[in-house]
Amino acid sequence: MSESALGVLRRRFPGMVIWYGSYTGSWWALVPPPVGWRLVEALDPEELTRAILTATTWPWPPRFRLNPRMRGGRMAR
Repeated sequence: MSESALGVLRRRFPGMVIWYGSYTGSWWALVPPPVGWRLVEALDPEELTRAILTATTWPWPPRFRLNPRMRGGRMAR
């Protein structure tokens, strides 16, 4: 996880709750109204930016995506 990427996202979207899930390996944001509270997940900061900007149409739950940190449904160590 890049602290600088998290800082950039938080500056770009002030007041929005954004975090990196060290267990899931995913980037998350809780998008506030007017979209309506929406939890979005992404594999990287760029995808999270797209998810935030298109939160009303962002798929949830996401279609199957291979996370490189996951192996057979379990987190790779």
